Amino acid sequence: MHMQGRVEQSGSYTEIDVPTISPEDEPTSIRPSLRDIDFLAVPRRDSYPGGRIGKYELAGKLGQGTFGLVYLARDVELDRDVALKLLHPSHLANRQIVARFLQEGRTAARIVHPGIVTVLECGTTGDTPYIAMEMLAGESLTARMERSDDPDGRLAPEVAVEIGRQVASALEAAHRCGILHRDLKPDNIYLVPDPAMPTGERVKVFDFGLAKVDAGHHTTVSSVFGTPRYMSPEQCRSASQIDQRSDIYALGCVLYELVTGRTPFDGELRQLMERHQIAIPVHASTFAPEVGPGLDLLLAQMLAKKPEDRPQTMAEVQLALQANGAITPRPPTSPPVAPYVSPYVAPRPFVIAPPPPEPEQWINVGNASTMDSVVFRPTQLYLTMVAFAVAIALMLLVVVVARAS
Repeated sequence: MHMQGRVEQSGSYTEIDVPTISPEDEPTSIRPSLRDIDFLAVPRRDSYPGGRIGKYELAGKLGQGTFGLVYLARDVELDRDVALKLLHPSHLANRQIVARFLQEGRTAARIVHPGIVTVLECGTTGDTPYIAMEMLAGESLTARMERSDDPDGRLAPEVAVEIGRQVASALEAAHRCGILHRDLKPDNIYLVPDPAMPTGERVKVFDFGLAKVDAGHHTTVSSVFGTPRYMSPEQCRSASQIDQRSDIYALGCVLYELVTGRTPFDGELRQLMERHQIAIPVHASTFAPEVGPGLDLLLAQMLAKKPEDRPQTMAEVQLALQANGAITPRPPTSPPVAPYVSPYVAPRPFVIAPPPPEPEQWINVGNASTMDSVVFRPTQLYLTMVAFAVAIALMLLVVVVARAS
């Protein structure tokens, strides 16, 4: 079954077909989760023949979803591994889906932050759109919770708040670019080793497939997109009437799950939508007594129903998490690197330093009578010779005067 759905595109509305979901088949996530992806399956109908897309040689499939396939690929020109995301062949004829797929790559490429997965290239080869991204070595936050020592998948509060601080830092950069994520969840947060970080690992946020960009940029908005367990009340009502505070709510849901082992609300699709809008979540400390009062209050504020009752920016969230146990980035202890000097800027005048004094030299002069060595410095030898010459001159003068008289 299908129904007509309204999609906003460049200020106008276009009718598209949206699949209806029967109550008995309601999913807990509208978009596919990485938990549902068979990473070992070898696709047949969705395989790309030839094993090569442009300059990328496909080495193996990493995962797949409803709209995309992710391959491990080799950039033959730069000789490096990348994660190559391709649109599912069954959607290549749908111009709206193709446009949205490419918009995902362009959106993520606008954000320059070490906590955002780097988009290396985005484009189309023949009829195949693709997004080339950096290859990550690590695990998703979902996988980290699944292998936690806690039976509920909880993480220690100090670990959770540090992860949350890094996510807030990355999304602050996105918000400054006018980009909302709109689908923040543990599946879209990756943990990669990084010796430069105080904790030894860095958070990476990815999958901007549902991102909303500011006015003036092409955007496609649908009220059914998102992951209900992490959707803000206003996103449950209309995905087009949200701002950065919706991502703050979603981050609150993620942090709540990290410290308690459960999301703030559970249930079927319609129940989740209603509970996000009207139900008050149980305090996190009820399920996790180790959660301090400060973090407990911050989570309650981030999960407030009204956007104006939450922290207003991700910068505020970062400061609050630092006050509740997150590790504050430390300044480097090594000597600072010399700043880059632009070749287009006139160089500053420099002063030639005087040459260093010449090292003193020693001269050995043998004593003819005793054959012992007497050490003279050059200056001392020069003065001795001058004195000797003056003495001879005086003696000659005395002789001349004596003869004249």
